[in-house]
Amino acid sequence: MDEEQMWKGFFFKLQEMKMNPPTEHEQKLQDGDDGFFEKFGSLLRQKSQIDEGVLKTSLAPLEESSQDGDEEIYEKFSPLQGEKSQIDDSTGAEGSDTSPDGTSQFSQDPDFSNTFDTESEQASISEKDISTKVLDAAPVMNVTDLYEEILFEIYNNIGCENNEECTGTLVEFVQEAFKISNSTHLEISEAARQKEPPNVRLNVEIIKAENLLSKDSNGLSDPFVTLYLESNGSHRYNSSVKPATLNPIWEEHFSLPIADNARDEVLIVEVWDFDAAETVKEKVNKILDVKGVKGLSKLMKEIAVTASSGKHDNELIGRAAITLKSIPVSGLTVWYNLEKGGKTRSRGSLLVNLALSAEKNKNVAVQEHKNLLKLLLMHELETSQVANYWWSGKFSPNAELIRSQHAAQSGLTPFDCALSQWHAYSTIHETHKLNFTLFNSILDVVVPVINCMQTDSEDVKTFWDGVKRLLPSCFAVLRKLRAKNTSDKNIVRALNEVLDILKKIKDLEVPENVDIFPKSVYGWIHTNGTDETCNIDTAIIDAINTGAKEWLEHIVEGSRQTKTHETDEEKLQYIIKLIQLVRSDLQRAMEYFDKLFYHKIQLNYSAILYLFYDSKLAEICKSIIIDVCNNIKRLDVPDDQFEYLPNIDNVNMGTSLFEVYLILKRYVQLGESLCSEPLELASFYPWFERGVTHWLDISIIKALNRIQKAIDLDQLKAVDETVKYSSSAVDTLSIFYQIKIFWQQLDWPEVEGSYTFVAKIINDICRCCIFYAQKMSNRVENFALIGDNNKMFVLSQEWCIAINNMDYIRQSLPSFIKELGTDDIIKRLGEYRTNLEAERCASTITAVIENARDTERNQIVELIEIVARKMAPPIKRYLAEGAEVLAKDSNSMDQLMNYLEGSLTTLYETLNEVNFGRILDSIWSELAIIMYDLIQSNLDKRRPPAFFQNLNNTLQTMLDCFKMGNIEASDVKILSAIQSRLELYSLETADLIHQYYMDRLEYQKNQTSSQYGQLTIMANLTDSGLVLNILNARNLLAMDSNGTVDSFVKITFLPTIRFNDVSPLKTNVHNKNCFPLYDQEFRINLSEPQRTDKNSLILFSIKDKDLFGMSSQYIAESYISFADIEAAPGEQIMMNLSRPEYTDSDALRALEYRQGDKQAKDFVKKLKNRSFS
Repeated sequence: MDEEQMWKGFFFKLQEMKMNPPTEHEQKLQDGDDGFFEKFGSLLRQKSQIDEGVLKTSLAPLEESSQDGDEEIYEKFSPLQGEKSQIDDSTGAEGSDTSPDGTSQFSQDPDFSNTFDTESEQASISEKDISTKVLDAAPVMNVTDLYEEILFEIYNNIGCENNEECTGTLVEFVQEAFKISNSTHLEISEAARQKEPPNVRLNVEIIKAENLLSKDSNGLSDPFVTLYLESNGSHRYNSSVKPATLNPIWEEHFSLPIADNARDEVLIVEVWDFDAAETVKEKVNKILDVKGVKGLSKLMKEIAVTASSGKHDNELIGRAAITLKSIPVSGLTVWYNLEKGGKTRSRGSLLVNLALSAEKNKNVAVQEHKNLLKLLLMHELETSQVANYWWSGKFSPNAELIRSQHAAQSGLTPFDCALSQWHAYSTIHETHKLNFTLFNSILDVVVPVINCMQTDSEDVKTFWDGVKRLLPSCFAVLRKLRAKNTSDKNIVRALNEVLDILKKIKDLEVPENVDIFPKSVYGWIHTNGTDETCNIDTAIIDAINTGAKEWLEHIVEGSRQTKTHETDEEKLQYIIKLIQLVRSDLQRAMEYFDKLFYHKIQLNYSAILYLFYDSKLAEICKSIIIDVCNNIKRLDVPDDQFEYLPNIDNVNMGTSLFEVYLILKRYVQLGESLCSEPLELASFYPWFERGVTHWLDISIIKALNRIQKAIDLDQLKAVDETVKYSSSAVDTLSIFYQIKIFWQQLDWPEVEGSYTFVAKIINDICRCCIFYAQKMSNRVENFALIGDNNKMFVLSQEWCIAINNMDYIRQSLPSFIKELGTDDIIKRLGEYRTNLEAERCASTITAVIENARDTERNQIVELIEIVARKMAPPIKRYLAEGAEVLAKDSNSMDQLMNYLEGSLTTLYETLNEVNFGRILDSIWSELAIIMYDLIQSNLDKRRPPAFFQNLNNTLQTMLDCFKMGNIEASDVKILSAIQSRLELYSLETADLIHQYYMDRLEYQKNQTSSQYGQLTIMANLTDSGLVLNILNARNLLAMDSNGTVDSFVKITFLPTIRFNDVSPLKTNVHNKNCFPLYDQEFRINLSEPQRTDKNSLILFSIKDKDLFGMSSQYIAESYISFADIEAAPGEQIMMNLSRPEYTDSDALRALEYRQGDKQAKDFVKKLKNRSFS
C-alpha cells in the first residue's frame, strides 16, 4: 500500500466517525462512564493505527521545532562568517555530479557547508602565514625558491598550450597566488629566465591496435611497433611481436629524449608484420593453415622468394606521424589511423598515450608539488570564498595549467600527483573542509599502490598522515547525520562518500607505529578502560552511538516539562513524545541510511542505533512507569452476589498509560525485527501489571453499572425486524467487544501473566452475563400485569424479548471467549509449563464459563416458569367452566382458545425456537398440574362421567392449539397419563368394568408362569357364531385335602350387557385330577355385532365342585378376546390362570370413586371378596 492510499484509508475512517456519531441512546450510555470502554477499545486502537501509519510513511527532513513549536529538535550549526553560498561563475568551480569539473552535486546546498562543522572555523590566510601554515618545513625550500621554479616552468612551458599571451596571464596569476611584490617578482623572474631550459622527454605508451591488415597466408599478421623521432631516425624503439592476431595488445612504455625544440618534433609510429626465418619446407607445411585464394597466393609468393633469394623481409602494415605540438601538458590518449603511401585502403588503427615531461629529482619535485597544491588551493578558497565541503578538486583554469605544467616538467607519475594531492588537500581540510568526493577519488588512485608498499616507506607515512587529518571530519558526518538544516538528499550523498572513504581505509593494514585515533582528538571513543587499539569498525560504531547519545540528550532535554512537580499524565506524555522522536530517528535510519551502511561496510546501522536507544530508554521509562502505576489506588470490587455496586464516578483512568504500553510494544517489535541480541525493553510489560489490574477492576465495576443503565434505558423492543433481541443485549455485548479490543491490543507477551489476565477477563465477563440475566429478569417481572387480585395475566412481547436477550447473551459467550485467544494461551502454557497444568487451567476456564451459562439458563428457565405460572389461573378457570355439563351455552371454551392462541402466537413470533420449546414445556407442566388438580377435585365431588368427557375434549382442543410450526409439547408421558385418566373417568360404569377386564387380559398376557396352572382351548369364529373347544387344564391348584381337585370350567361372555342373550356355559366335572382332559365342544350362536366386536371377552372360571355338589370353590380364571381368537383360528391356545388380586389400577380406582353407583359398588365388593378368598 503506498502512502496516498494509506492516508485515504485514515481519512475515510475519520470521516465515517464524523458522519456516524454516537446515537442518542449510545450517548446516554457513554455519559455515565465518560465513554470508558470506547476510549480504551476502538478509539485507542484507531489512534494507535494512525500513529503507526504516520511512522511508516516516508520521512522528510526533520522539522526545526518540536510539536510544541518552541523546543528545537536539534541545535543548528552556525555557518562560517563571511562565506558565500555560491562560487563566482568565473572560477569555474560551480558544477554538479554530471559536470566535467567533478564538483559533487550535494555541495550545492548553501547550508551543507555548515552541517558537520563542530570544532573549527575557517582561518584567514595572510601572506606571513604562508610559510608556516602551508609550506612544509624543508631546509632547501621556501616560497621564493618555489616561486622561481614555477616561473621557470612557465617560461619553459611544454605542451600545446604554450603562447605569449598565456604566459603573461600565468605569471600574473602566480604572482597574486604567491603574494609576491613587484620588486621581488622582477628579481626572481630575471633569475628564472637565465636558467637553462629543462631536458624534455617524450613518454609514449603503445596500448593496442585494432583491425590490422592481414599480411600472412593464414589471414592474420604477427605485428610489432617501431617508433622514432623524425629528427633522429637512426635511434629506433621496437615493441614485442604479437603472433597471429589482427587486434594485438601491447601496453608497453617508451621514453624518447628530445634534443631540440619539442614543438617542432614529429613522432613516427610504424606497425610491421614480422616474418620469421623459415625454410621452404617449413613454409610448405603451412599449406593447411592457408585462408582463401589470396592467402594461397601469398604463401606461393613467400615460397618462391625464399627458394630464390633466401630473404625474410618484414612487411610494413601502416604508419602514423604525430606532431608533438599537438600534445597538451597533461598528455593525451588517442587513436591514430595507419597509412601507407597514398593508398586509401584501411590498414587498422593504433591507440597511443603521449605525454611530455622534464627531468628532475623526484623527491624535490614531489615536495614542490605538495607546496604548490597548498598555495593554489588556499588562493582558490580565498579569492572565490568557497564554502565548506564545497570544493571537490576543480581548480580555476590558470591554477590547473600551473599544476599540470609542474607535474609534467617534474616527471611526476599519476600516483605521485595523487599522493601529493592527498597530503595537500588533507592539510587544508583541517582548516577548511573540502568535498569528500575529492578524497574518495584520490583514494582510488593511491590505495592500490600503497597496498603494495613497505609500511616504513616515506609515501606510506605521508598517506597515513593524511588519513589522520581526514578521519575526524568523516566521523563528524556519522555523528551529525541528524543535522536538520541539510536536505536528506545531500546528507545521503555525503554519507555515501564518507563510507566509501572509510571502507577503503579500513581495508588497509595500519602500520604499527601509526595511531590514527589519538585520544586528544577522539575523546568520544569508548575504550572500556582498556588499552586495546581502536580500529575503523569500532570507531564507526562509537561515532554512531555518540551521535545517538547527543541526539537523545537533546530531545530528552527538549521534551521535559519545565514544571517542578509533574503530574502522572505529563510524565506519560513525555515518554510518548520521547519514544516517538526516537522511533522517527530509527525510521529515518532505516529509510535513508541502512542500505548505505550495509552495502558499503556491511554494518546494520539501525540495529546499532536501536541497541543504544534500548538501554537508555529502558532506564528512562522503567522508573516513570513504575512510579505512575504505584500511584494507582486499589478498588473494592463487588462480589458475585452483586449486593451493591460502588460509585466510582470520580475514579477514572486516562488512556496515556496504555498508549505508552502500545507504543513500547510496537517499538520492541521493531527492535526484534532489527536485532538478534536480547533487548532490555523486551521485558517492559511487567511494569504495567498493576495498571492492567487496575483497569480490569475499573472495567468490571463500570461494566456492571453500564449494564444496569442499559437495562433501565431498554424499551424491550426488538432492535430491528431481523432480530429478536433489544438494545440492552447489544449494549452489553458492545462492552465485551471493547474489552476484547483492549485485550487484543494489550497482547500480553508473557504466557503466565497472559493467562492470569484473560482468566480474570473471562470471569468478569461471566459475572456480567449473570448480572445481566438477574437484572433483566427483575426488570420484566415488574413490567407486566401480575395475575393477582383477580386480574388476568396478559402475556406481552416484553417478556419474550427479555427471555431472548438473556439467551442471546448466553449463546454469544463461548464464541466471544474464543475470540480472546484462550486456546492459544492454553497451548503456549502447555509448552511453557506442562500439558497437565495447561489442562487444569483450561478446565478452570471451562468451569467458569459453564457455570455462567448454567446460571443464565436457570435464570431463563425460572423466568419461563414465572410466565407459565402466571398463565395458569386463567387456563384453569376456563377449563373448569368449559367442562361443566350445565354450561352448554357458555363461551368459556372460546375464551380459553382466544387466550391461548393470543399468548402462544406472541410466544411463537417473538421467542426463538429453543426458548419457545422451553416455554411450551413449562406451560404444559403447569397445565398437567392444573389437570391433575381438576380431576382430583371433581372426583371428590363425584362428578358424572360427562364432566370428565367434556374436560377431555377441552384438553384435546388445547393440545391442537399447542402444535405450532414444528414445535410440540415434549412431555408425552404426562400427556398420555392425563388423557388416559380422563378417558377412564368419562366412561359409563359398565364400560369401566369392561375396561377393568381388559386390563386383566393384559396382565394375563404379561405373565410368564402361573401358580394356578394353565388352561388350553381352541376356538373359531364362524358366520353363525363361535365354536369353542375346552381341551384340558394343567397343574391346577389342589383344593382337596388329598392333593387333587374336582374341577370344571364356567364360560361367561363379557360385557354381559352385550351378551345378555348368551347364557354361561359349563364343562363336565373331572374328579380328583389336577390335569383334567375336558375335551368338550360348545357351539354358541352369536349375532353379527357380537361377533365383530374385537374387545369382546370370554371369561374362563375354573372351580372346584364340593363333595355334595351344593356349592363350588373358586380356583382361578383366564381371559381371551375375540381379537385373539381371530388371530389364531382353530389353533390350540394355552392361557395362564390367575386370580383377580386387588390392585391399584386406574379403572378400579375410578370405580371406587363412584360410591353412589350401585353397579360399581357391587362390582368392587365382589372383586374384593374374590381377591381375598
